[in-house]
Amino acid sequence: MERMIICCLFFFCSSMLLSAAAPTKLRYKELVKTVIELKKIVKVKDVELLNTPEDSESKCLSSTFNCFQNASLHLEPANSQSSRNFDVMITRLRRPIIIDTITDNCSPCESYAKEAPRQFLDSFLSLLQEVINIHCS
Repeated sequence: MERMIICCLFFFCSSMLLSAAAPTKLRYKELVKTVIELKKIVKVKDVELLNTPEDSESKCLSSTFNCFQNASLHLEPANSQSSRNFDVMITRLRRPIIIDTITDNCSPCESYAKEAPRQFLDSFLSLLQEVINIHCS
């Protein structure tokens, strides 16, 4: 009986250790899904162009990510029926996330070229994939 309890405790503790890194990876994957869903319902005609960082250096990932988060506030839903869902997705994108990089000498958000919302979201998706590859591998 004691052995069984010890085995159960060992299994529980080891599974907790293995899942300790999982929340960050899950958070990134949730963001990827959110961006993909946003691409389906974002307004594409008569919209404001957004500063879109591209080819970010690995030392500037945090700064670049913040640029995307701030610019995402300027996205608009394609129609009023998707407005509520759209607002939830934007809120999800705006939640703080920690990316351990140095942000010295990074370009300001306003220095990046302006792109249409779908191109903006494609670039955001590329950044998220890069972050996942660097921080979750």
